[in-house]
Amino acid sequence: MYGVLRLICTCALVTLVRSTVHYPYIKSRSDRFNDNDYKVVFPHKEDEQSTLVHVHVLFRHGNRTADSEAELYPNDPYLNYTYFPYGLGQLTNAGKRREYAIGTALRERYDDFLGSYYYPEIVEAISTDYNRTKMSLQLVLAGLFPPRRDDIFNGLVWQPVPFNYLPRPEDTLLLGVLCPNYLELYEDHYNSNKVKRELRKHRETFNYIAKHSGLNVTRYQDIYQLFFGLSTESEYGLRLPGWLNTVWPETIIDLAIQEYYVSMGTSNLRKMAAGYLLKKILDDARRIIENRVKLCRKIHLYSAHENNVAQLLIALGIFEPHIPNYGAYLILELHRQNGKYGYKIFYENWTDRRGPKLMKLPKCGEFCPLDKLMSLIDEHLPLNDNLCGN
Repeated sequence: MYGVLRLICTCALVTLVRSTVHYPYIKSRSDRFNDNDYKVVFPHKEDEQSTLVHVHVLFRHGNRTADSEAELYPNDPYLNYTYFPYGLGQLTNAGKRREYAIGTALRERYDDFLGSYYYPEIVEAISTDYNRTKMSLQLVLAGLFPPRRDDIFNGLVWQPVPFNYLPRPEDTLLLGVLCPNYLELYEDHYNSNKVKRELRKHRETFNYIAKHSGLNVTRYQDIYQLFFGLSTESEYGLRLPGWLNTVWPETIIDLAIQEYYVSMGTSNLRKMAAGYLLKKILDDARRIIENRVKLCRKIHLYSAHENNVAQLLIALGIFEPHIPNYGAYLILELHRQNGKYGYKIFYENWTDRRGPKLMKLPKCGEFCPLDKLMSLIDEHLPLNDNLCGN
């Protein structure tokens, strides 16, 4: 075992960080294996049937309690509920189980690809700066990298795995919707004649909800926030007021979903909401292809929110109207088939037991060549990091 560990330790990490890079992901690196070391550490990876090269996984956090007054409403009978012992906006035990299940599912799926040994350079793990996403990422990592027998100490069947995050105002990769320019353009879009016409169609429903909730309901965002407050209360076993019977859950869900379309309503909004992440994924692919070496980094994990999942689905042209469930995840697999690089994209929304569904990209199919994918999503990619306005 120690001989293999020595081989792993030869995997050196060189990080070039520039002030314009919002996550210190690797621009140039020397963490690569020679052929002999690669075969020792990944003895099954040389299977000629395998075409997998690289993996990115974006997932939503697990089940949680109501976040704060932002999701509740003035007439909410549970406005002061404390959700002891979890607290506001925190994972419940059901949420913890769901996130751990993501990790074990990924381990089963990529066991040969990742190999049996954990070492830091094999995975990049990134979270948003929220307790529920950080905890979710820890649980996914626990399921993905269970300790080998020699790693267990004091009876603790768990292996610590490092992850990273940035403060919310600095996080363009996963929280581009908080960019100063995004927020300004978002307001402009909501005030556009097109969106105003759509909102007028729902005036009667908005007025009904406003009357009973005490909220000032004028846009989809108000309903979107209300949905999470109501859904978390219901999931926690709290009885919802009778006035909701005519609008919960179908009407409120349908209106909440419209917020995703508004949030991605213009080219620049899409670039900030999902474009930074897409750009990083494509940059990572280019680096692997151009270097043509066996790199240590094999899987990238992003622990985020349902809007991240929905917005990425919209950017890829494969969104079907819904609110992604807790633990919903998108897998973007880079493959090399018949000498050509391309992506297979899978989506798991936990609606059945068949596992992640292979998606068909419009004008592309189930295997989308890299150059074709780039042409399809090029309009969503930011040209520079200054777009955010930080």
